[in-house]
Amino acid sequence: MRRPLITLLSDFGTRDYYVSAMKGVILSVLPEAEIVDITHHITPFSILEGAFVLWQAVKWFPQGTVHVAVVDPGVGSGRDPIVIKAGGHYLVGPDNGLLVPAAERLGLEEVRRIENEEFTLERTGTFDGRDVFAPAAAHIARGVPLHKVGARKDDFIRLELFRYETSPEHIAGHILHIDRFGNVVLDVPSSVLPSDWPRSLIVEVERGERFKARVSSHYEEGSPGELLVIGGSSGLLELSVNRGSAAEAIGVLPGQGIKIWPSAAEKSSEI
Repeated sequence: MRRPLITLLSDFGTRDYYVSAMKGVILSVLPEAEIVDITHHITPFSILEGAFVLWQAVKWFPQGTVHVAVVDPGVGSGRDPIVIKAGGHYLVGPDNGLLVPAAERLGLEEVRRIENEEFTLERTGTFDGRDVFAPAAAHIARGVPLHKVGARKDDFIRLELFRYETSPEHIAGHILHIDRFGNVVLDVPSSVLPSDWPRSLIVEVERGERFKARVSSHYEEGSPGELLVIGGSSGLLELSVNRGSAAEAIGVLPGQGIKIWPSAAEKSSEI
């Protein structure tokens, strides 16, 4: 029989004790739990990036997995802690949009507040990852039915990951994620890059600076330092530099806007 599976995602990093405290709470409630770290290196406070990484990851886990995600700049405020049942999975975290894209990908079924103190610790107000989300997730993983966790919630916050726009002249999108290698993942499906565009492109970042780029099928196709536009493993466009960091080369962060157009059509434009 498979051990109960709980995943963790956060912007906590691994320098402090925060992640270990969450794991300790989970194991105190459910000693047989198997805990998988998705990542703890989401850009601090970037709900959008956390939502995207969770959206990427959840489809690879078996039904019954409980996913705990904590990117929570509103901790201690009036925002609700919630659990979402979706496609046989459970997602636990703050009601700030973080969980919803992944839940919708799995097939969102119901959302409930986490309000039964039987399944949480005493709240300190600044660490709901340890005090609320970790113990609630452990109790859910051990089989506590959701109706005992709290009341249904229909007015939860939604977050839209994919807000790109296209025209015959340009593609306008946003940065969802910057990976460890400095690849810049956009909210633009690879399929929308027009096949009749030339390989030479112009990339404009939100502050107005422009960079030459080239459509490429893989990283090694570019010369050192060259900015590339590549179809990534998530089916989305990425900006990359061969053996370098595209994020550093063009100076961008998650959430910022990007505009792309053929270099032959370079003109004055704004994001």
